[in-house]
Amino acid sequence: MKVLSISLGLDVDYMQNAFGGAGGAGECLRVNYYPKCPQPDLTLGLSAHSDPGGMTVLLADHRVGGLQVSKGDAWVTVQPLPGALVINIGDQIQVLSNSVFKSVEHRVLANSAYERISLALFYNPRSDLPLGPAKELVTPERPSLYRPMTFDEYRVYIRKNGPRGKTQVESLKAQ
Repeated sequence: MKVLSISLGLDVDYMQNAFGGAGGAGECLRVNYYPKCPQPDLTLGLSAHSDPGGMTVLLADHRVGGLQVSKGDAWVTVQPLPGALVINIGDQIQVLSNSVFKSVEHRVLANSAYERISLALFYNPRSDLPLGPAKELVTPERPSLYRPMTFDEYRVYIRKNGPRGKTQVESLKAQ
């Protein structure tokens, strides 16, 4: 979080404090299991979405690929490396950075021959703090792109509407 703050020209503790300070942010570890699928072209392991929280640290199964990221109009397969971590920026950092950093739209493909396991650590802001663009990143030339919303409100919105690529974070844009 310190590196993100510094790269945005903010106080070194800005992002951490925006997430609730020391001990205020939330972490969640999820184990993802994708069984082998005899007809992988008929399903997805996980549909296209961006992570709603702040940051995701992923340890993917280096023996079996499947993670893809959106780049323009194409899907690019992330080649897994033994022991490597994949770091995804989530929607809350996109909002706080006023879109300087973008959350990553991604999906997971099913595999016909092998099962796949991954570990995902989600780092999220405290659920009751309103998050909006850092005031230092809002200028007349670059107005605030997002309206403030708590992480709880955002999660409820996503649960009601389901994963839909990057449309969730785009719905937060200020009118």
